[in-house]
Amino acid sequence: MIRRNIFRRLVVPLVAGALALAAWGTASAAVDQTASTANRNVSRVPAFLAQDDHLSDGCFGTTLPIVCDVSEPIVNQKEFTYNFSFLPGDHVLVSGGGCVQTGGHGATWKRYVDPASDNGLYHGLITIPGATGTLDRLLDVVGRPLVVPGRGPVKLVLGYQDDNYSDNGYYSHDNGTGDQCKNSVNAFVHIVVT
Repeated sequence: MIRRNIFRRLVVPLVAGALALAAWGTASAAVDQTASTANRNVSRVPAFLAQDDHLSDGCFGTTLPIVCDVSEPIVNQKEFTYNFSFLPGDHVLVSGGGCVQTGGHGATWKRYVDPASDNGLYHGLITIPGATGTLDRLLDVVGRPLVVPGRGPVKLVLGYQDDNYSDNGYYSHDNGTGDQCKNSVNAFVHIVVT
């Protein structure tokens, strides 16, 4: 009886522990093999560098986490593809703010993310293929955790919603329609990839 109790207290837990370690080792090797074929923490070439005249900030870090700041995103055309690639499995968090000159007469600056306008225009837009829709309003994406699916790298696209792009930009700052841009900065987008 004493031998049976010693066996139950000492040997059974040791055998169970050994089996658990063996199973963990097999699972760990499988995870390591998967990770080696889908490594998101590969060295990435920083994008948004000096050669992109329209960007004054850029991406910082060549491995995760990567932080990208786009100052004064393109607003004088419907969309623009930026030189930054997301990889499958990237977790992305987008924020943004500031204002844009929409042209016209009077106080014409509008907020970039959540403009106060009576005609549904003047929104900043974003596409991260697979993680967002096509040219989703930033208002619907900001602060929402996103995950990039798929097999290959995809590019960041920012856009702007307007019915006349020719006079948009960042010139002749005013307080904006209904003072929505009083004491504001020019539009920006901030992206963190983990």
